Amino acid sequence: MKDLLHPISLVVATLGFLCLLRDVPTRRRDPASTALAAVFLLSGLSFLFSITPMWNYLDRVLGTVNLSVPLAQGCVVALLACQQVVLTYWGSPPDVARRRSRRWLGAGFAVIAGLLVLFALLTPSAPHPIDFTLYYAHDDWYAAYLTLYVTAYTIGELFLARACWRLARRSKRGSVRVGLRIVALGATVTLGYSAVRIGNVIAGAFDTSLAEWESFAWTCGDVGAMLTLIGWLVPTIRDQTQSVQYRIRQYRCYYGLRPLWLAFYSEAPEIELPIDRVDPAQRRRFRRISIRLYRRAVEIRDGRFVIRRYLDAAVREASEAHHRARGLHGQELSAAVTADQILAGIAARATDARPEPGKLTEFADAERQTTRPMDDIDALLDVARHLPRQPARAPHLERVSA
Repeated sequence: MKDLLHPISLVVATLGFLCLLRDVPTRRRDPASTALAAVFLLSGLSFLFSITPMWNYLDRVLGTVNLSVPLAQGCVVALLACQQVVLTYWGSPPDVARRRSRRWLGAGFAVIAGLLVLFALLTPSAPHPIDFTLYYAHDDWYAAYLTLYVTAYTIGELFLARACWRLARRSKRGSVRVGLRIVALGATVTLGYSAVRIGNVIAGAFDTSLAEWESFAWTCGDVGAMLTLIGWLVPTIRDQTQSVQYRIRQYRCYYGLRPLWLAFYSEAPEIELPIDRVDPAQRRRFRRISIRLYRRAVEIRDGRFVIRRYLDAAVREASEAHHRARGLHGQELSAAVTADQILAGIAARATDARPEPGKLTEFADAERQTTRPMDDIDALLDVARHLPRQPARAPHLERVSA
């Protein structure tokens, strides 16, 4: 059963770690994110060390029989401490969280040190990757080892379930509430593993065996661990889904603004920012879609500034009357009128036909309120959608230095 369930759990832990690893460099100052990534890494290592081929490989390479036991269980104790660090930072002020996190990590290291000492006192034997607990069940040192591990494991899972359930009630984010409740459920399921291991200690004292419960123990341990990992992943997946959706929206906005940008660039190519002069070390940043979209918006605003001196009030009045007759109103009306003003202004600049000072006007959408960066992009997109789909004229290169 162990060799069937552990690889599945290993895959889940690996995928979770890779998902979190992507955000770790950008969240270096967030201990909770680092601790959560450590949870998935340690969980994956605990499953990897317990798989029979890896168990035999480590015995052969390291020269110590059954060393996978303290390695795997040490990872479990460490990840239990890291889970408490995550919850502590999520639910407490930073100063309080730092103090409590040190205590949890200190307790985890103390338990791991105790496990290593007790394991060293075991009588060496042949490798037992399948029935290690049953083989050593009657050894007094192993009884002490197992008692220490199961006690730490059970306390950690009980604290985890309780803390997750309480924090879920306080959280305002739906994905966090769902994820924490799944973690609490997984921690509760793993208590079946604890119960069997406690039974192994008691059975050893009475010279009996719980061999028939081994499959149940591993099933509870692996299923509970998978639920716990999935629960931790829920908020992360939600955040990354929103991030991907936002990035897709940025790409769509970038290409949606292209007709408007081309309209200005055809007449005033000087609006294009000189990226070739950027420091090569910084040039990679300018290839990000967020920077490219921001550049495009700035260049369009520069284009609007260039033709502002050519905006004729008569063009605006005629355009407003035309589009009102079509049933447009509000922001859609101002966007359609602005598109007409842009085309007329570009044509006027091409012939240097400036209106008289008394006939100058502003863009129809000049008073549109934009409070967020994407609001400004949306305003430009509304204008771009009202431009006719036609090839842009070749740029007047002689004006690049203007």
